[in-house]
This record gives sequence, structure tokens and C-alpha cells, in this order.
Amino acid sequence: MELVLGIIIIFVLMLCMGASIGFIASLALILVGVFIVFMAGFFVYATIIMATSKKAKGYYTRSEASDKGKIPYAVYLIDGNECKNMLPLEVMFQNKIYQTNKEVSLLFNKKRNRCFDTNAIICCILGIIVSCFLLFEIVVLLLGNLSL
Repeated sequence: MELVLGIIIIFVLMLCMGASIGFIASLALILVGVFIVFMAGFFVYATIIMATSKKAKGYYTRSEASDKGKIPYAVYLIDGNECKNMLPLEVMFQNKIYQTNKEVSLLFNKKRNRCFDTNAIICCILGIIVSCFLLFEIVVLLLGNLSL
């Protein structure tokens, strides 16, 4: 709520200082573009970790909150060792995706003691594709604004 209020105040102050709505929209697009660059960077980082991981078989054991917050992660049992999934647990489809009695294929990174389940692999790949597409579209919109 505070973030929305802060954005509204900045918008009104910029209008009072004489900034055009097109200029404010361009600044907003740049801000969104920076956010998307960081998002794409995360997915590239996760994909690099995924590329250095080895195939493994494991079983989903439980969900566990992260050390720093309330975000749940899937915990898998691989060769007698428990490891957390690299990306957070999909809460809405938890009963369908995560089944305790079923062996699943994982990518296991021993150095970080993290694994990638099928859901995390798909999210990383789609995250890179969508981030690159959105960044391209923002650049096209900004270049279109500059030529006006």
C-alpha cells in the first residue's frame, strides 16, 4: 500500500514540476525494464546452476519454509540426503505436482545442496524466454517514444 501511495505522490510531483505524461511513462518503462533485467539475470543464474547439476532420482518428502521467510520450498530425498528445491514450492497445485510416493527425476547440485524438479526447470526456461521477450518489447516501446 505504501509503495502505491509513494508512486502516486511521485507522479503528482512530477506533473507539478512540468513533466509530460509521456516522459513519466518512459521513466516507468525504464524502471520496469530494469526490474526485468534483474529478473532475467536471476533466471540465467538459476539456469547456469541447473546446467552444472547432475541427474538424480529422488522422492518428495515435505515442504519447508525458507530460513529467511515464509516462502515454502519442496524438500526431496536424494540418496539418503535431503535437499531443497532451487525455486519455491508451487502452492496452488501442491497436491498434483508433489506426491510423496512417486520417484521423480531431478537435477541435483551437490555444491549448493539444491535440486531442480520438473516445475523448476520449466520455470527457469520460460522465465528466460518471457524476460527476454518483455525486455525486447520495452526497448521497442522506448525507441518508439524517442522518435516522436
